[in-house]
Amino acid sequence: MNVLRTLRPSNVILIAAMPFIIYLFVSTNNYKRSIYAIVGIGENASTLFASFLCALVVFSAGFWLAYSLLKNPEKSKASQLGQNAALIIYVTLLALIATNAVDLSIFVDSIIANSVDPYTSDLIQKAVRPRQLTPEAQVLVLSIFSKATFAYLIASLGLLLIHFLSKSKQALVSLSRYALTLLLLANALGAFYILFVAHAGFAAGLMVTLRAAFFAYFASMILGLIWAGLQSLEKKKHTNLFYAIAALIFFGLCAFFAMQPQQSYSLIGSLEGRVAIIKGTPQPVTDQIRFGEYDGANHTSIDIRSVKDPNHALVTVEKNKRVSAAFIPTEAVPADANLLWQTSFLPDESKYPAITFGVLGFFTMLLVICSIYRAEHPLAIAAEFFIDTVRGIPMLVIILYVGLPLSGAIKSASDGAINLSNMTRGIVAISIGYSAYMAEIFRAGILAVPKGQIEAARSLGLSRWQVARFVVLPQALSIVIPPLGNEFIAMLKDTSLLSILSVRDVTQRMREFQASSFLPFAPFNSAAILYVVLTLGAASIIKSIERRYERKSH
Repeated sequence: MNVLRTLRPSNVILIAAMPFIIYLFVSTNNYKRSIYAIVGIGENASTLFASFLCALVVFSAGFWLAYSLLKNPEKSKASQLGQNAALIIYVTLLALIATNAVDLSIFVDSIIANSVDPYTSDLIQKAVRPRQLTPEAQVLVLSIFSKATFAYLIASLGLLLIHFLSKSKQALVSLSRYALTLLLLANALGAFYILFVAHAGFAAGLMVTLRAAFFAYFASMILGLIWAGLQSLEKKKHTNLFYAIAALIFFGLCAFFAMQPQQSYSLIGSLEGRVAIIKGTPQPVTDQIRFGEYDGANHTSIDIRSVKDPNHALVTVEKNKRVSAAFIPTEAVPADANLLWQTSFLPDESKYPAITFGVLGFFTMLLVICSIYRAEHPLAIAAEFFIDTVRGIPMLVIILYVGLPLSGAIKSASDGAINLSNMTRGIVAISIGYSAYMAEIFRAGILAVPKGQIEAARSLGLSRWQVARFVVLPQALSIVIPPLGNEFIAMLKDTSLLSILSVRDVTQRMREFQASSFLPFAPFNSAAILYVVLTLGAASIIKSIERRYERKSH
């Protein structure tokens, strides 16, 4: 009964209804197929889940062992018992995996097959779903995995041996701490990879939803703290002068790039057919030709054809009867060509920096003017502007904006070097959107700390950072836990919007299954029940954290 009293009433109702829900999914084929498709339960799900747990236990045991040895060198009997248990689990499981006594090959194959490019990699079988390694790749991966696991076991034993030898040799004490720190970091990274990155074929859709929510939540918390910190900045004597100089520097850089030599292009030929335009020609100039909006044109639309260079354009006009004109650099125009239009423009490598620095200069100067008017720090005004702006944009619009045009522009500007996955684009978008709300929550928590405490801390000689670290943040965080929990639940539900970017989370898999099965209710009901279970579970965890903080505060 005491356990039931600690649960939320809504959770008690859900637990009471759980047998009926389970019966519904087990006894009704439509619901059973729906939940399998939505959660993303693939082939060999039980084996994959067991392997996932095994790998997670190994890394967790190694992490806890290293952490415990670092934290409790003077160990009690209880901690010694725990350390011995972790050591036995860690070494035994690693040895069993390295000798293939515990077979993780299916799990490893699944991770590798879903990590490589399906179109270019020779490791996976083409046109096979779900992805599978070729027989040769399976042998190669198993061999490498066994050797890597054996090497990891030897390295771990070596690091632990340094620690145990340090008890008798004083010279190894400092080296022992480095060894344990290295062991802790290696196992922490391993656990993080298994939990948040590695393909989870036993519940791919559910794990995508949870991972997106966790990553977006922590990223938005960091951004929110940054915005809240900027809002609390105080203006000093020369702050406005510093930012005014920065604005002038931005304007100077804008002028420098704007004054770079322009490229001269000419439209030659006739407008009876298509126009050959070199790939990479600025879009506004291309649109002028496409819609006949240049000087001397008849304002009628004309088709264009993309070519790779001026020579290709001239050859296309000569040999292809459907192409009658070309838009090429003026220096490449033949002497006898029929000139239709000539223009000049800045190349992209000068135009985009000029626009960027111009916008930065204008925005910085506006911040300085507002700072003089409001007597606040320019960055505090910038943070307030960001928060007010982002809160006024629907989350779906932010996701579409970040996921499509902004990511495309970054990819083009970096020449393909920065090409974010759809999942990463969605996480970045949700993080930006929710960081505005997080900032207001943190700001409210910071303002709730009595100013007398801050003044007292400063009078004791604490720096600004020390006041924030030891006085403000501990109290502010305990105040903002309930609203932060609410934001996590809202974010967990809003991950469903990532389906618009084709991220295969619970919602996207629900839509795919409904479209292929034509079932009217089962997919939607299954997804709704799954989201309810997730959000109520999250609410219970948040509630327990609140109770723990309440006990500490008393």
